[in-house]
Amino acid sequence: MLTTHLLVPRRSAASLAPFSWSDFDRVFDQLWNGFGPAVRSAEASYAPRIDFTETDSEIRVAAELPGLEEKDIHVSLEDGVLTIRGERGSEEKREDEKEVRHVETFRGKYVRSLRLPAEVKADGVNAVYRNGILTVTLPKTPQPQPRVIQVTSGS
Repeated sequence: MLTTHLLVPRRSAASLAPFSWSDFDRVFDQLWNGFGPAVRSAEASYAPRIDFTETDSEIRVAAELPGLEEKDIHVSLEDGVLTIRGERGSEEKREDEKEVRHVETFRGKYVRSLRLPAEVKADGVNAVYRNGILTVTLPKTPQPQPRVIQVTSGS
């Protein structure tokens, strides 16, 4: 069996790159800033992640909404559609901070609507916000049970 080994001189990636990462970041910052605030604000959209579960007696929706306060969250139920909406405000920049280089957290308005698969008792809906999770519990309206009707003779 023939084995061949190739020796390749090692070079760092930095020695091969014509630009540094700071140059790369600067170019993209200038590119996005050139479009103006309308594009920058429109590029971000947010819909909270949810877990949707259903049992015989209730529907439960859990939505991830970290970093919010109860006053920032609004829940409504209309025509069989559950809607979760609100707004996450921007964080204040401290004077000792330098220019922000990269942001992945969402700031702004959000909305998430779900059509419910069954009728629910609107007056029994409960929403609890704890540890960044909003849990909405919706009790189902009991379905009418089939009734057996006895047939008698007409005489």
